[in-house]
Amino acid sequence: MATPKIPEEPFPIYLVSSRYFLYDADVISHVRRIHRMCGCLTGTLPQIPQQNVFLGLPLELMSEEALLLVEKGAGYIVDDVRTHECGLRDILEEDKKAYLEDREEGKRRGAEEYVRRMEEKKNVFVRERNNDDGEAGEGEAEDGVEGETVFENSSTSNSKAASTIAAMAANAVMYYPTASTSHQIYHCPPDPSSTEITAPLPERTQGYPLYKHLHENGYFLSPGLRFGAQYMAYPGDPLRFHSHFVVNGLGWDDEIDMRDVVGGGRLGTGVKKAWMVGGEDEEGKVRTFCIEWGGF
Repeated sequence: MATPKIPEEPFPIYLVSSRYFLYDADVISHVRRIHRMCGCLTGTLPQIPQQNVFLGLPLELMSEEALLLVEKGAGYIVDDVRTHECGLRDILEEDKKAYLEDREEGKRRGAEEYVRRMEEKKNVFVRERNNDDGEAGEGEAEDGVEGETVFENSSTSNSKAASTIAAMAANAVMYYPTASTSHQIYHCPPDPSSTEITAPLPERTQGYPLYKHLHENGYFLSPGLRFGAQYMAYPGDPLRFHSHFVVNGLGWDDEIDMRDVVGGGRLGTGVKKAWMVGGEDEEGKVRTFCIEWGGF
């Protein structure tokens, strides 16, 4: 098994329209393995826009996750749009030329590979048709003329099929789509010392004290919207464990309606979890309370 690549810290967290993203697979693996943060994959394949089961890069982080990574010195926030515009302005001409040449070379290689596969299919098709026609010709050889007629028709059919496949292969050279690339082509990498973007403010991240408290106690946390809560708390990696709590963070002086307590307790118990609420008290200490409904 290959040793996982360990990225350098701090790594960039890209801010796009008030949302936080990671694009590097090695960074995402590192964040999950070392910092116990899973985020949510949001990427889809270009040719499958309705893909909604197995998503891919980029990974979107909750604002609480981004804030905690910044506080730990593991990451820093980068304005993705501004960085990209800066890079395009400062791009070197030789880099642009090399990128365009590499793109055309990739297009040519892709078209050649497509043509090679089409040629293989053509040869297999012609070979199978000849074998079938040979067997038919042997069975009708007693009639003489009919056998020759069948062979000529099959030969014409093979020729037309081969011509069609050859035409498709020729068109591939002209219309083969440009391969996508993910490497940087500009000399303006994000630098933590030059970034002007700060992490989300804790007061704007409701429930952050409770999130941080649970994270420091070894829990994995993920968005809990599908269970009507802020977070889901797992005792280990969500790929291996079921969640133990549905979690809501509150201010210390926030009032809780009794119907919310009853509904939260019944909801948590109904999905085999405990309903947790908590917040930071006046002394800066986080306190948590769990509610389960008895008799279910």
